[in-house]
Amino acid sequence: MHSLRAIIVEDEPSGLENLRWKLTSNCPEIEIVAECPSGAEAIKAIKRHLPDILFLDIMLGDMSGFDVLKEIKHPSFDVIFTTSYDDFAIEAIKNRAIDYLLKPIEIEELMESVARVRAKRMQYAAAPSASAQSSNVRSMKMGFPISTGQMFINTKDIIYASADDNVCILTLAQDQEEVRLSKSLGWVEAKLEAYGFCRIHHSYLINLSQMKEYIRNDGGYVVMNDGKGFSISRRRKDDFLTALTKWNIQ
Repeated sequence: MHSLRAIIVEDEPSGLENLRWKLTSNCPEIEIVAECPSGAEAIKAIKRHLPDILFLDIMLGDMSGFDVLKEIKHPSFDVIFTTSYDDFAIEAIKNRAIDYLLKPIEIEELMESVARVRAKRMQYAAAPSASAQSSNVRSMKMGFPISTGQMFINTKDIIYASADDNVCILTLAQDQEEVRLSKSLGWVEAKLEAYGFCRIHHSYLINLSQMKEYIRNDGGYVVMNDGKGFSISRRRKDDFLTALTKWNIQ
């Protein structure tokens, strides 16, 4: 995929420098096209550069990040909020944010957020229509990197993927075989999200077509076809419910 054009909106020089370093060091697909220390400059830069991603601080010197978004009538970018405040999450969701990252920003969370944007855009680019996507997208043989080379697996045979330190383990339907990959769970999420998979927890990515039961409790709980159960983290519950609707899973 082509690079993702990004604008950073951050009024603190140290915060801007820190985010720039983390992006350039860990997210090679990101091309930073503008850095804006104020809301007014951000509005001009957005209209000029038409970015794919906006890394947006909430408390700016001249206005809030939400005020910036109100000035963009037809946004074509995805928003990742970066803030020191944890009490604007609901408003961020209303503004259709991809993620809400609290400072100091964890590198892994930043990489996961970028992966979600990439997966979303790859999905839109790959599918000619929603109906074609719904009928065809859940089953495809893909190559996954393992220590000895590549293993080719049909997506429908993956029950779930789990994080183990900096690598990912796929659990397959055939005898619950486990395949250890030389990639992170965030990388696997970006590869599989367009094929009916949903990240329900920091450590788990599930195949919705391999889900046996969804239990509505405080956060939510899923039971997979192999009998394993996983809690849905509160910050990912909305994404999970949206995915159920999108893939027509009731």
